[in-house]
Amino acid sequence: MKSKKSKSYSFSTAAFFCFLLALVLMILLRLFNTQEFLRWYNRYTDTLNNFEMWIQTYGATWISVLVILINYTIKAFIPWFPLSCLCVASAVIFKWYIAVAINIVGMSIYFSAKFLWGRKHGGGNAEKILAKYDKAHTFIDSSKTGSKAVLFFCRLTPGIPLGSVSTLYGSTDIKLYEYLVISIAGFLYKIVSYVIIGRNVFDPASFGFIVPFIPLLIFSGLVLLSVGGFVSLKGKSK
Repeated sequence: MKSKKSKSYSFSTAAFFCFLLALVLMILLRLFNTQEFLRWYNRYTDTLNNFEMWIQTYGATWISVLVILINYTIKAFIPWFPLSCLCVASAVIFKWYIAVAINIVGMSIYFSAKFLWGRKHGGGNAEKILAKYDKAHTFIDSSKTGSKAVLFFCRLTPGIPLGSVSTLYGSTDIKLYEYLVISIAGFLYKIVSYVIIGRNVFDPASFGFIVPFIPLLIFSGLVLLSVGGFVSLKGKSK
């Protein structure tokens, strides 16, 4: 029971920090809108805008698309940078709707590579680690059919390793296309948020750059609270 309470407290603490960061960003938005800050900030906006124009003019090529997708493939086997960096980088180069499409394809490649690895080699370390916890049974049941609801929830929940979940589900009997549709659907709000951030990365004091972080943090906090509540209720039921 103590372990359940500890896990629930950890989720609640993480949710609190998400809400706190969202509040801090709201305060920053107000501060950034003052005349004093705008006078200081306007000195640098021309340089940033020129750099953005240069990247969008010379970087938006098929080679750039290929490089981004290759990096998604490499990321499936070598954890050398966060996936969010690729989402943001693509939005710096391409228009938002093109960047969203590129990232959906890229995430599909990443999810598929991890899934197929799990299908061929089993859940591996991810399965061994999760086997130590009661919640592992929500991922892999006795019939080896991965829960679609749990998969969707895992894609929504921040902090749950994308690769480990993908490998685990590869070791179940879920079909690849079902797994991909659910995974992309659950991760889509993050892709859109990162793309909006990337489109405004050269104007870091703007509403367009800061605002996407706020719903992302609030939603993440709500999901974490839901997970903590579920763990707590499950502990009480036992």
